[in-house]
Amino acid sequence: MTSPKLTRAVLDEHADRRRRLTQTVNKPILLMGNGHRPRNLPMSSVAFRQDSTFLYFTGCTEPGAAVVLDGSESTLYLRPPADDDALWHGHSETIEQTAAQYGFERARSIDCLDGDVGRIGTIATIAVPDLAQTQRAARLSSQHLSFGTANGDVDLIEAIITMRRILSTSEIETMRQTAQVTREAHIAAMRATRPGVTEQHLASEFHNVVMHAGLTLAYPSIVTVRGEVLHNFHHSNCLQAGDLLLLDGGAESAGGYATDVTRTWPVTGSFSAQQRSAYDAVLESQLSGINLVRSGTRYRDIHMHCARVIAQFLADEGLITCDPDLAVEAGAHALFFPHGVGHLIGLDVHDLENFGDQAAYGRGRTRSGQFGTAYLRLDLDLEPGMVVTIEPGFYVVPAILGNASLRAAFNTMVNFDKAESWLGFGGIRIEDDVAVTHSVPDVLTAGIPKSIAELEAVISV
Repeated sequence: MTSPKLTRAVLDEHADRRRRLTQTVNKPILLMGNGHRPRNLPMSSVAFRQDSTFLYFTGCTEPGAAVVLDGSESTLYLRPPADDDALWHGHSETIEQTAAQYGFERARSIDCLDGDVGRIGTIATIAVPDLAQTQRAARLSSQHLSFGTANGDVDLIEAIITMRRILSTSEIETMRQTAQVTREAHIAAMRATRPGVTEQHLASEFHNVVMHAGLTLAYPSIVTVRGEVLHNFHHSNCLQAGDLLLLDGGAESAGGYATDVTRTWPVTGSFSAQQRSAYDAVLESQLSGINLVRSGTRYRDIHMHCARVIAQFLADEGLITCDPDLAVEAGAHALFFPHGVGHLIGLDVHDLENFGDQAAYGRGRTRSGQFGTAYLRLDLDLEPGMVVTIEPGFYVVPAILGNASLRAAFNTMVNFDKAESWLGFGGIRIEDDVAVTHSVPDVLTAGIPKSIAELEAVISV
């Protein structure tokens, strides 16, 4: 194992986070990191990514690690190098040397974890993506744990959410720097766009820029001419004149901080009249939504505002036959804008979402049961230091327009005959990452082209 060279400022920040966590929870804490998980053979692993909470409090990227916080003591548990590690993996530091690189004075072999925790007694912990590590934590803490559902100690989870939800200046600056790589990756894909190339080719152009910068993808990229499929990770289509290409992709920093950006552009470099009118509406919705990202604003209100802008476009195009405000109130707009306007972003692209609505919804607030609005991922009052995405969209989804129950519910509000004439249009989504400040919104991804003039100037035909 060879640990990264972290600056003193970063080490101090991690140590301060651990101190604040122990003071808040006021009980011994066990945090597990992810381990290697086999891809097919035991020796062949899927790409390793550390658990985000473990990364937040330790900076440690070693597989199979754990940390115990007990009062003022922090102990990092690591896998000692095997006798033949030097043969297969090169020079390995001792666990003491590795722990010191992460700012820990106390290091123990991971084999000692069970006995050490047993002597502590009651300990608070949480589930992690690695099933084996979660099962070990469950056994040591005598809790039922399941990542994403039974997440662990409620006091510990609440403290983690409270701390991670507000990003520091250095965290936001890391995201801003990572956004520069995301910008170059989007532009590379735009410049490679032309009829006859494949989605896979554009995906590789995007990925190559990220990898060349020494970063990784924050999530599998969506690169598709079937933009009406919201999470379309297939790259099998060949681009044709008249298509819109939707690219939803972002880079992740070496420390795990994500970017999440969507752009949509015409394959030929020129929007048709129909595409232009829809794109203008989505862009207007997004820009006005971004302007509302201010301290004290309820995020749900941004979603509803963006929905009303889309609904006005639907009315102008004759796709809905009622007042736009009434359409939004009833949820009719969601047949064309069926998802929430965004989410938190930070160490995870959908930050803290593994903790469910406890992290994303304010006290006393619950998800709507209404189609579309039920998918709103965030309903908090915004605070400085939060980073959110703003990503309205317009989609023509055959499965929605053909849904019998939705047609029955909205037959007096939606012109389904007119809507069906749009089938084959695809989808448009425009997304940026926005930091909440004490004044105006700080758009971390503002440098990525999105006006029609900018897009048409970049795309090669």
